[in-house]
Amino acid sequence: MSKEENKALARRIYAEMWNQGDLNVAREIFTLPEGVERFVREFRAAFPDLQHTVETMIAEGNQVAIRFRAEGTHVGPWRQYPPSNNPVHYTGVTIITIENGKIIDHHTWWDRWELSQQISAKGE
Repeated sequence: MSKEENKALARRIYAEMWNQGDLNVAREIFTLPEGVERFVREFRAAFPDLQHTVETMIAEGNQVAIRFRAEGTHVGPWRQYPPSNNPVHYTGVTIITIENGKIIDHHTWWDRWELSQQISAKGE
């Protein structure tokens, strides 16, 4: 696949899977979609209006690096946190590796501590 095709595949993670909540996309683009589907389903249940915006995308060979930001509202339980109804925002970076038109490896780093501060009733 070309760099542009790899970037288009990476965009589907945010535009279709996260922003539209289409979990079928996970089965289409990941070689091992089960964990991805579960995480997205649980996270979107707590933050159903969550929207991701891709800020930067760099492709090299069969890898794509994406810097994103996300915004939404915490209206359902997530981990140990009950719904706070607080608006949230965070940033992160994902690096994916693509082979034969599918994502074979992916790693995402995002500021979970920042998110926990925004939804914690005590700010702890």
